[in-house]
Amino acid sequence: MHSPADQAPTFSVIMPVYNHAAYVAEAIRSVQAQTRRDWELIVVDDGSTDGSAAIAESLAADDERIAVLHQPNAGPATARNAALARAKAAWLTFLDSDDLWLPDALQGYAQYIAEHPEARFIYGYRDRLNADGSVTRLEGEYQDKPTGAAELFQRMFLSHLCVCYRRELIDQAGPYDPTLRRCEDYELYLRISRYCRFEPIGRATGLRRRHGTNLSRQTGASRTLEADLLRRFVEEPGGKELIPPETVRRRLGTLYYAAGRQYFKAGRFADALKVFRISRSYRGSVKGRVLAALCLVLRPLGRRGDSPASGESGRASRSG
Repeated sequence: MHSPADQAPTFSVIMPVYNHAAYVAEAIRSVQAQTRRDWELIVVDDGSTDGSAAIAESLAADDERIAVLHQPNAGPATARNAALARAKAAWLTFLDSDDLWLPDALQGYAQYIAEHPEARFIYGYRDRLNADGSVTRLEGEYQDKPTGAAELFQRMFLSHLCVCYRRELIDQAGPYDPTLRRCEDYELYLRISRYCRFEPIGRATGLRRRHGTNLSRQTGASRTLEADLLRRFVEEPGGKELIPPETVRRRLGTLYYAAGRQYFKAGRFADALKVFRISRSYRGSVKGRVLAALCLVLRPLGRRGDSPASGESGRASRSG
């Protein structure tokens, strides 16, 4: 058994888990395999029913750096917030329960921090672990210079697997939005972008596991939620000043149009019409007008979705 640390850890590692019994032990062991030992790992079981919690508890029993919390299923945002409330380190890091860190992930962060003591938010990139066990090496995005709100608004390029930031940023920006079950990381990073730049470390930190339950499928609801969150960011104080107006028009016009296309393909013509009209208010297109006209004709034949075309429609996902 490891002896308790004489001082607070440098890094708090936060890991939500929901029904990942096949992967969670390997994820935890990738933290234990770090070349640096100045960490604590907080695992939050989000109401798993497959034995994930017992696996985490078993590993924690032999390592005092690991704590396991339990809660009824409430989604990854609430699970991470529970861990944040428990975290003791000045630097926050994250690993989902089906992904893996490379052994030098924390060392890479620590080295950059030592060389750039003013840094507040740093990030690397990830490679892909395929279902057959092979690894696909990927090129990291935005690894040549610091980024900020403008780049993030145009594309979500940050990943829990690859970010490390000062605890004080959560104190400034606030925790995860517990009402979100998807895009919760994007929404948080947008808020954080009001307070700092994002600094790349220029190296991979881990492996994103590819498997049947984590392949995201874009829908009209998910696209609409993403657009709604971006729109909220630029409509609230501190957001619109960071994003050029033309970038707002182009990004939201394109994203709402993409949501409309997804709704149209699904036969949800009333929902498609709503978001096509929003898209047109930002950036009109001939295709958008044609599809909106078709929606008017086809609307009586369309099927109803489980929820309206709004941000609420995307709030269904998994933890970890």
